[in-house]
Amino acid sequence: MANSEAIEKLKAVMEETGKSVEDIFNEMDTDGDGLINGPELFKGVKKLIGQTLSPDQISMMIMAIDTNEDNRIGLPELQKALS
Repeated sequence: MANSEAIEKLKAVMEETGKSVEDIFNEMDTDGDGLINGPELFKGVKKLIGQTLSPDQISMMIMAIDTNEDNRIGLPELQKALS
């Protein structure tokens, strides 16, 4: 699955469930540090869209969304990606 496809599926989940970007973010940020790391993204994508991505796909997805290049996804970055 391409990164854009995973992002589109997350958008579809938001529409189908009525969840906000903040809801999606909070579901993925399991350690509550305000950032989504690779393992959290892997588990969140699997839980929310039912797809298992490879470590390379997760890394590419983080690189595509992570605008400040800290290798994690903050809420503003996810908001921009899902808008």
